[in-house]
Amino acid sequence: MNKPVLRSLLFATCLWLPVAAFAADVRTEPRVDLRAEYNDNLDLDPVTTSDSEVAGYIAEADLLVGIATPRGETSLRPRVRFQDYPDREDFERFEGFLDMLSRYEWQRSNFNFAGNFAHQDLYNFDTPGGGFDPLDPGGGDPGGGADTIGQTRTSLGLAPTFEHQVTERARLGVGVDYLVTQYDADEGQSNRTDYDYGVLDGYLAWALNPSSDFTVGAYVSRYEADDDIETTDAVGGRLGYTYRWSETDGLEATINYERNETESLVPVLFEETTSDFGGRLTAFRKLEVSEWRLSVGRAFVPTGDSGKSVVDQFRIQYDRLLSERLSLRGAARYDKRSGLSSLDEGSDRDYARVDVTMKWLITEKWYVGGGYSYIWEDREQAAGDAYNNRLFINFGYQGLAQQSLGDRR
Repeated sequence: MNKPVLRSLLFATCLWLPVAAFAADVRTEPRVDLRAEYNDNLDLDPVTTSDSEVAGYIAEADLLVGIATPRGETSLRPRVRFQDYPDREDFERFEGFLDMLSRYEWQRSNFNFAGNFAHQDLYNFDTPGGGFDPLDPGGGDPGGGADTIGQTRTSLGLAPTFEHQVTERARLGVGVDYLVTQYDADEGQSNRTDYDYGVLDGYLAWALNPSSDFTVGAYVSRYEADDDIETTDAVGGRLGYTYRWSETDGLEATINYERNETESLVPVLFEETTSDFGGRLTAFRKLEVSEWRLSVGRAFVPTGDSGKSVVDQFRIQYDRLLSERLSLRGAARYDKRSGLSSLDEGSDRDYARVDVTMKWLITEKWYVGGGYSYIWEDREQAAGDAYNNRLFINFGYQGLAQQSLGDRR
């Protein structure tokens, strides 16, 4: 899928927003954030110099839109980001995102849809934090392991799922997950490879009791690098268990077995078959003044390094209200990435990041804050490990949910 198609899909979704506003109960929540930051090794270079110290200014604006109807609900969030590092001209200044979650229900069936569009600097993609996005709680890609300065990544992900209630306890479902990704470089050609990735998944869920259920499923997937220089076909099976004490407290566990068949045409025809177990455990809980969520597991993910990778990952987020106006957030992650095929050896990377932030409400809508980030990585192809200390202060506006014109019809 080329860039004009990606932009057309994004534009069509944006055109739908004002139409939906007159057809449902709509809530909007705007946000603007201004930040100044300092990095002592922004490039994550194992050998630091005086040029490694970089200061920058970042502005973000987004609009969270909630659309409710008698049968369903939809959340959309367009977001734009501007970043400027006066001493560096090789970063993409403007980034754009659009996230969407939608659910529609019938008497015995439901349809869920998740969509994400992103155009961002590749460095930002490759250095993600450990926090969980409410519109993409399972997201947070592990990023890559090569030099990414001066490059951008544009991606579109679509994930529809249909589920039908067969009996009081049994549900049948089918889902599709499709991702198309493209890379660009300011000068020359990107060292990443464009790719398409698709998954078809079918499952049977059985309610053990009102608070827990068991799932068994099977799936097939296909990874295609640009010009089909490398393809990977996979088939797998999975088992899952979910338990919820309440709407805000619970755990989810899955285990899967996947068999991958990789074929490469460069430099000569090469074929390889690999098999391995994966899985994930996610737990979350919300208390009176605090909330936490963690996730740990192994996944087989597509990458821009001409193939799929095996990623062992740990992520945790902790939020706490220290007073009526002051709040604290801590988030951390660790990713260990290695090539799935022996063809992709050399892309191995260990990555860790810790973020601690605080926010003080000046008024009901205006706030000031600051924080610290520690970013570390160890790439197989680098001379050694590297780390970056980041300090920032920010100031912003967080609007409360407001009614749109659609509520006043």
